[in-house]
Amino acid sequence: MADSPTDSSVPTPPPPGPPSEEQVLADPRLRPLLEAYQPLHHDLFLKTYARELRDLHQNGPTYESNLEYLLHQHDKAAYQYMWMIQHQKLFDLECQWRAEQVEVPGAQLTANFEDWHEYIEECPVLPPISPDELDLFDAFLAQLTDSGDLETGNPSRTYWLHRRYPDLYHNSDDDEDEEEMFTPWTEFWDVYRGTGYLRQLPDVRGTKEERYLDAVHDENHRQRPAAPAVEAVPDPRPHVPTWGDDYDDLVRELLRRFEVPALLRQFETKRQLEAYDASDDRTDLPLALERLQNAGPVLVPIEAHADWRQAVIAASHRHYLSQLRAALPRVYEDYCQREALGIRQAPPRETRWRQRERDTHFQRVAELIRKGRRLLHEPDDLNF
Repeated sequence: MADSPTDSSVPTPPPPGPPSEEQVLADPRLRPLLEAYQPLHHDLFLKTYARELRDLHQNGPTYESNLEYLLHQHDKAAYQYMWMIQHQKLFDLECQWRAEQVEVPGAQLTANFEDWHEYIEECPVLPPISPDELDLFDAFLAQLTDSGDLETGNPSRTYWLHRRYPDLYHNSDDDEDEEEMFTPWTEFWDVYRGTGYLRQLPDVRGTKEERYLDAVHDENHRQRPAAPAVEAVPDPRPHVPTWGDDYDDLVRELLRRFEVPALLRQFETKRQLEAYDASDDRTDLPLALERLQNAGPVLVPIEAHADWRQAVIAASHRHYLSQLRAALPRVYEDYCQREALGIRQAPPRETRWRQRERDTHFQRVAELIRKGRRLLHEPDDLNF
């Protein structure tokens, strides 16, 4: 049967182009609407109206998409940060599982938790985000003053590295070392949920895995050809500096001895120029200005500060955090609708790991664990 003229496969003709200035001036429908105004500027108005029509025909869809972006510009970030609730719940569960206090379906190795953090929206062992949990996250945003304290992804990775390599990470002269193990969100969560004790539980599972991984490491070391023994003669000289004040002093000495005087002068000029850009606001200020420029008609108060740049940055942080809080109910409502309808949640972020073929942490670590068990004359499985 032949397609009828009204068949949907027939392409829709493009909309007509804008009328010319002459057509607008001659349009009989427009003049009567201007009779309420003095006639002096009727033609000027109609010419301006013709330009307006041309602009809307050319850029109208762009205006709509740009406004849509600005009205919802913080939704994507709010959605990403909202998933920190699930990351934190998984961190809590992993602490209990590593201590062998609970069984977690599908968890055989600590690497399972790394994979679940990587694909947090697919994690099968967590309940959905509850309204109470969202309220707690909103309270966390409300007390922040620096949006740089917001992080995405696995909040526990640094913590487990500290636990496994305490000598590498611990610096007895630096009290901040202990604090760096936890993100501000984890610290806030632990205070209000009373879960700080979970970070003190023993890492039983991690210790068991480490035994097998160490066996593989030792075997690889034994198979590596031994380097020829060379009797090292102690050299009392320091290493040549490659940065910092000592480097600058050595460069000055070389320039003074072997180069024309102009180069030493220009080197000093270069260092003076770098001093202008050495402050933290070199990157923070442009971002702050961009955020404030996109604030639209919203009035953003700026508090007094001795440094105007810091005042602008602080105002930007407050505005950005307030907009994230305003976007949270919208993104949470969409999240709940997807949960209710059984629709797969969108990934909160794309990483290089996710974009590659799915070679999981579990597959990589399981192979090493089984090799370690064979080296220790234990069964070639993961039942330990």
